[in-house]
Amino acid sequence: MGKKMRAALTALLAAVFLCSAASTAWHLLQYWKIGGDRQEAEQIAGLDSAQPTLSPAPPETPEAQPEPTAPSETPEPLPQEAAALEDVDLEALRRVNGDVLGWIMIPGTELSYPVVQGTDNRYYLTHNWKKEPSSGGAVFLESTNSPDFTGFNTIIYAHRMNNDTMFGTLKYYDSQDFWQAHPSVYVVAGETARRYDIFAAWEVGVRDIVYRLDLEESALEEEFIQTCVDSSQIDTGLRPGADDRVLTLSTCTGLGASPNRWIVQGYLAQEYPLAPAGERSGAP
Repeated sequence: MGKKMRAALTALLAAVFLCSAASTAWHLLQYWKIGGDRQEAEQIAGLDSAQPTLSPAPPETPEAQPEPTAPSETPEPLPQEAAALEDVDLEALRRVNGDVLGWIMIPGTELSYPVVQGTDNRYYLTHNWKKEPSSGGAVFLESTNSPDFTGFNTIIYAHRMNNDTMFGTLKYYDSQDFWQAHPSVYVVAGETARRYDIFAAWEVGVRDIVYRLDLEESALEEEFIQTCVDSSQIDTGLRPGADDRVLTLSTCTGLGASPNRWIVQGYLAQEYPLAPAGERSGAP
């Protein structure tokens, strides 16, 4: 091999290395920005900014409770795993962006973000919750869904990031063990926290019944539920009814240009009324 050829090959390899290094640095910068966006949202909302881990906490030994002497009218409190949501200050987030509707969290995972809703389903693919340009986008509600989460099937979208931020956590729901450790999704909107128990996780086509927006008008609730239960890659033993409210979390499959999507679905199992925003301990 001549000197000129060796020099050309060396230059080519150096260029490839530099391009690869630049690409890696760019992706790391984007992940850093996405993490910073979430931490800022948590601080504004009055939530603990500590990063959660993917490992569930060891179960606590329940203490013996005395038998109640009379029925209690006190609303059931949020479970300890989601207790921080009692103080989430959505109004503070809305002062930054009026599109903020609520907060979504899967306890013990990276998934903990404000939820926004735009006038279409494109804008928040490339803008964060503060409406700033971002490759990570935001966690956003289907633009045609009811913002009070009262529809039969409420869809929330977000990107699947390789470092488990945004909806990257959802890929782990192909595992029965992961579902058992993290069986519920919590959403705060208005003055209510909602617990959705996960009943299905599967890969779906973008033209599947899951994304139909006329389920109630077309009386397709039972067909929808049967499809979801039959298609699920995990066996939860749970099945919502036609009168239940379903939450569908939708992200990409991680397979490049695949037209399919990966979804995790829960149904509304419990609502927890929260104190008015101005009376919560985290409010200014």
